[in-house]
Amino acid sequence: MNTVTLDPSNRLPIRIESAPAFGGGSMSIDQERTFVLLAHLFPLIIWPWKRKASPAVDAHGKEALNMGITLMILMFPLGFISGLLGSLFVASIVSIISSLVSFAALMLVVIGALKAQQGWLLRYPLNFRLIK
Repeated sequence: MNTVTLDPSNRLPIRIESAPAFGGGSMSIDQERTFVLLAHLFPLIIWPWKRKASPAVDAHGKEALNMGITLMILMFPLGFISGLLGSLFVASIVSIISSLVSFAALMLVVIGALKAQQGWLLRYPLNFRLIK
């Protein structure tokens, strides 16, 4: 499997691999390109709906859904604890941290969606791969 890195110095844990080829399922190549992009934006809807029609949508949807699950596992307790603490200083710090994590996740989703249309699969860093 071909792997490309966005960071040649390997300081960032971002891997982009070759994805299953377009045209391997029952959809046209143009439809697959559209649905792999949408699988990164709306994985909870697109993956269950189109995973059997295309191996590419299945691979991209699993990776994006696992990333969404990972974010939920990390961000929900962080917000809950922040709400319980009541200290304005601690809540502000936690809010800044969650904003930065959310912005980084958004950037990864955009990169993943754009690379998906080109036939590459973004392996999200620090992703719990619960759905295989």
